[in-house]
Amino acid sequence: MWFAKQTSRAAKSPLLALLAAISIGGSHGICFRGLLVTDTVSNFWKILLLIFVAGVILMWLATTAASMHEGDGPEFFTLLLGATLGMCLMVSTSNLLMLVIAMEMASLPSYVLAGFRKTHRLGAEASLKYVLFGAACSSIMAYGVSLLYGLFGTLQLENIVAAIGRPGGIGGTLGTGGSALLAVAIAGLIIGIGFKIAAVPFHFWCPDVFEGAGIDVSAFLSVASKGAALLLLLRVVSILAAGIDYHSVPGFSLTALSLVIGVLGAITAIAGNTGAFVQTNIKRLLAYSSIAHAGYMLCAISMLVRGPRVRSDFDLGATAAQAVLLYLAVYVFMNLGAFTAAALIYRQTGSEEIADYAGLGRRSPWLAVCMAIFMLSLVGVPPFAGFNAKLNIMLALGTAGGWWWALVAVIGINTVLSLYYYLRVVKVMFFTQSDTAAFFPNPIGLTVAGGCAIMLLMLFFAYGPLGSLITSHSNLFLTAHTPPGDVPVTSLAPPAR
Repeated sequence: MWFAKQTSRAAKSPLLALLAAISIGGSHGICFRGLLVTDTVSNFWKILLLIFVAGVILMWLATTAASMHEGDGPEFFTLLLGATLGMCLMVSTSNLLMLVIAMEMASLPSYVLAGFRKTHRLGAEASLKYVLFGAACSSIMAYGVSLLYGLFGTLQLENIVAAIGRPGGIGGTLGTGGSALLAVAIAGLIIGIGFKIAAVPFHFWCPDVFEGAGIDVSAFLSVASKGAALLLLLRVVSILAAGIDYHSVPGFSLTALSLVIGVLGAITAIAGNTGAFVQTNIKRLLAYSSIAHAGYMLCAISMLVRGPRVRSDFDLGATAAQAVLLYLAVYVFMNLGAFTAAALIYRQTGSEEIADYAGLGRRSPWLAVCMAIFMLSLVGVPPFAGFNAKLNIMLALGTAGGWWWALVAVIGINTVLSLYYYLRVVKVMFFTQSDTAAFFPNPIGLTVAGGCAIMLLMLFFAYGPLGSLITSHSNLFLTAHTPPGDVPVTSLAPPAR
């Protein structure tokens, strides 16, 4: 009775917020004197995130609620919804102060959620590692933001970019040393966002936190944290690219920034896939899998400058946004389903080891079929929507041409390599014998897993409507906060005598 009442109350918040996000529709504009931005990209992400959070709550009810103490429910939901609010704000700002506040609002509840199992040693260790990594990366990001404010005298990213694009470039605007300080500032900003994405080399926390945290928390972090950070990075680099018209200016190389993000995405994908090869714990395997998928989406975000074969009317920002949003829309169902299936198996067997999935095809056929669908979709093979999502990113990179073909090759090779560890789970479930008794999973959890599996099949065959929906929601609002001439800029050059 108590669990049903707590879940009912918790489910109302994301559902009410979902209705509010849907009612906003495709509005574009600036709110609260430039602190927040509303556009179709941020609105689509909020709808997707709130649907996902509702699924996580159902997953919690089916797998974790029975093991919680009576007083833990309000704390858990407060932290979960607080982190969700921060992740909604992350994709809706181009103000540096609001960016830092939103990231901390998302991060602080996540640290507590990772260690929510108070008597669990691995949970406490995971929370401590998460806090230490987060504190270090947040301080570096805050330092980068402070440098940007000190250089340009404004917190609005659009105004900073307008100053960068002025005649004479960075040297003429900021004087000697301005280019180096700007590079350090942008590097600090990317490091802070890269931590939330779990991009290499800021990914070491991810497998340990996923293993130590409750499986519902791991599911939440695998999608919500990475999705919000990826779209925040997309907004930042799109503003940079659009503000200087997709060309480099003296003292600031957009091509170099694009190359850095592309290489970072490629290395992240490779590290995630190679790390997953040796995993025997399903949560650690899915953690490395999430790192690899974040790498694929980073490759799409690297499309900042026009390739040699790209038409002049080719909208790189909209193309990158469409590719990332489509991938996230599919990724939500892949990961929610995979973690829900893993949680149902853990509830029955008390083990997260892949070896204990032996004979699952006989013990719980429907659950095993759902898990197989999630694994195959994560690989990216038809007839599942993971194929559409991955192919869409590869086609977008191929259309950009030039060195992006190297990223297409990286994604293709990593997809082939990932077959090994994903199909290993399927092999254990259907081709390894076990005398363990059959079981029927929790009906709510099985419904969530089955619904996600059906969605992956439907989104493959109904790719056209999904693609059209996302294309219509891939327009970032990039209008400057103030006219370029009104941008206050602090010059580093010595005063004229």
